[in-house]
Amino acid sequence: MLLLNGVTKYYKKNKAVDNITFEVKKGEIFGLIGQNGAGKSTTITMIATMLKPDSGDILFHGESIIKKPNIIRKHLGYVPQDIALYSSLSGKDNLIFWANAYHVPKDICDSRIFEIRNIIGFTKEMLENKVYTYSGGMKRRLNIGVALLHHPELVIMDEPTVGIDISARNQILSAMKELNDSGTTIIYSGHYMEEIERICSSICILNKGKEVINGNLKYLLSNSNGNKSLEQFYFEQIGSVNS
Repeated sequence: MLLLNGVTKYYKKNKAVDNITFEVKKGEIFGLIGQNGAGKSTTITMIATMLKPDSGDILFHGESIIKKPNIIRKHLGYVPQDIALYSSLSGKDNLIFWANAYHVPKDICDSRIFEIRNIIGFTKEMLENKVYTYSGGMKRRLNIGVALLHHPELVIMDEPTVGIDISARNQILSAMKELNDSGTTIIYSGHYMEEIERICSSICILNKGKEVINGNLKYLLSNSNGNKSLEQFYFEQIGSVNS
């Protein structure tokens, strides 16, 4: 579905992403793992066509999004780290605004908002309230809802659970799992290992812009020495690279 092939990106003389190659298969939740500065956000920004690589290519269903960015844009939902909502508007008005921005037909807008409401676990009354009254977890859930309005084939979630409590995190992870069960492919970028181990089928570990390892998560863990958690596996891989 999505293939990054030898992708490199410089910021001035520094390599933010260094010759990475991995594939995201249709219908999976793909975990992009690494600490701050690993190259995750730069990679995601390139997949979202907001930044061009300096070398390599990114293919969506076999076509280059570098040459033809529109082939992925209309099929992509992007949930950024920063909340992309208008706090003075109600939750519903935010959804209506973004539905218009995504060119969702007006005759199905109400039904799409109803679907989104169920996915993110909002009641009708909650959507009537202004966003500035929402908790951090509610804002993040609505932020996810905005990205799903146009039925995207691929959704990128850039650290969607940062700074929220356990209950809100569980709600978001459950919504992601439900969304994936309905056929949506998800790229989940983060560094909470327990979340990634819980929901992801495949992973790619990045460290200082370089790809350390990628593949099926269960296979990687089962073929490591001993019965390890993803956190243990991650630090072993990072340690072997940095030693």
